[in-house]
Amino acid sequence: MVELEQENMETLLKSWGEWIEAQGFAAGSVKDHRQKLQGFLDFLDGSCPLEADKKKLSSYQSHLFEMTSKKTGKKLSCNSQINRLTVLKNFYRFLQQTGRIAINPAEIIVLPRHPKLIPPVLLKSREMKKLLDAPDLGNPLGFRDRTIMEVFFATGMRLSELTSSDLEDLNFEEGLIHIKHGKGQKQRLVPMGEAARNWLQEYLENVRPILAKDSKTEAVFLNRFARRMDKNGWQKKLAQYVSSAGIQKSFTTHCFRHQLATSMLERGADTRHIQEILGHETLKTTQRYLHVVKAELKRIHAKSHPRESAPVASVSYQKRK
Repeated sequence: MVELEQENMETLLKSWGEWIEAQGFAAGSVKDHRQKLQGFLDFLDGSCPLEADKKKLSSYQSHLFEMTSKKTGKKLSCNSQINRLTVLKNFYRFLQQTGRIAINPAEIIVLPRHPKLIPPVLLKSREMKKLLDAPDLGNPLGFRDRTIMEVFFATGMRLSELTSSDLEDLNFEEGLIHIKHGKGQKQRLVPMGEAARNWLQEYLENVRPILAKDSKTEAVFLNRFARRMDKNGWQKKLAQYVSSAGIQKSFTTHCFRHQLATSMLERGADTRHIQEILGHETLKTTQRYLHVVKAELKRIHAKSHPRESAPVASVSYQKRK
């Protein structure tokens, strides 16, 4: 591309960013969208995206399917493909709605379907305790991180929902957190629970002011630069805590949602209530945890029931003559 075309592309991307913000997406979405679109721009190799046709977009989808990650050397996960393609469809929807193109070539894209879901990663009680105890509570950032884990475990919030939370979203009187930027831009209220409420109150009163310094930001959770904490920063932190706790499992932020749903089901919670807390669009998504709970209950029953530990006698019905 010549320099003028690069300037035009930057102007186009800036307009797209403003359009994204106008749709009510969570804070940080513009940066995230641009990062995910960059792979497509690189694929075009200097061609203008306004001139790309259905064949070009179909080729890009095939490219993603065959693509391997530079970090892991493995093929892109289904989630990664879906995320990039969703952003691409969003970009072309913007181009069409703003009159930059007449026909949307991204309509040809059909998002790949998830393979059969593998069982969620869950921690045992002692492992969860070790994880929660990992942060240094004598350090402002350590206290913040423990508070974040308490909130994740109590509410099942998504990472993007937590990082976009503002002070006005916390209702301590009613013990609720207002999630304004849920998946699909859906809002919901979730109970924060007594444990998370206590950690949040202490954090806001005695720790956040240290992190905020002179900043006027309304973000609940701040980084060491007194700015809203971003997703990448937290993911690295959690990986460090998982490692320092000696946990040999791939436990990510999303696993807190699995942990919450499974724990509540084991204690008799209704799946519809869990659906509301987690913000699942359909009950089918929530019901996947039922299979985990049933399998665990069967395992516990087989291990602890007195009849299950006794030798199995042969059983046959003898009809009386």
